[in-house]
Amino acid sequence: MRLSHTILLVPVLAAFGCATTESAAPPAAAAPAPARPSVPADIEAPATATLALQLAAKGTQNYKCQATPSGTAEWKLVAPEADLSKTPGGDVVGKHGAGPSWTLNDGSSAKGDSASAKKAPSPEAGSILWLLMPATASSQAGGLHGVTLAQRVDTHGGAAPATGCDAASVGAETKVPYTATYVFYR
Repeated sequence: MRLSHTILLVPVLAAFGCATTESAAPPAAAAPAPARPSVPADIEAPATATLALQLAAKGTQNYKCQATPSGTAEWKLVAPEADLSKTPGGDVVGKHGAGPSWTLNDGSSAKGDSASAKKAPSPEAGSILWLLMPATASSQAGGLHGVTLAQRVDTHGGAAPATGCDAASVGAETKVPYTATYVFYR
């Protein structure tokens, strides 16, 4: 009789042993959080700021030829227009526009204070400045909720044209293609 109990328990233990082994497997590793970009000290986010979101932007910096008080004319930024994605060329997750402002498809948004922005030159000629600016997030939950700083880095293109704006062309507009990375902190 003892032999029959032993024979019956072996398959039962084997079945539970397999289930136990599978359930004890470690969970899949989560994707690593994006790292802070390497930037000049002038535009480095404070150590107390937490990186919340990093987005790739592709679009245009839009300029208008405007008269200056001295009687000449120069290109002045009107507004950016860009699509935002989690990776360059990825699905569009939001828009970047005037203000500057960022609005995500999840309904969250933030507005930057460009007048208070810290600036650093782009290492690439013909590219717009790198920036760190205070930002105010909307109360809408989502990726930009609670954001207090916006940083623009890795700029390619977007600088105002060096020519084409004079007294005779006041009012002309141009759109200069650019890409950049926007990093948001809480």
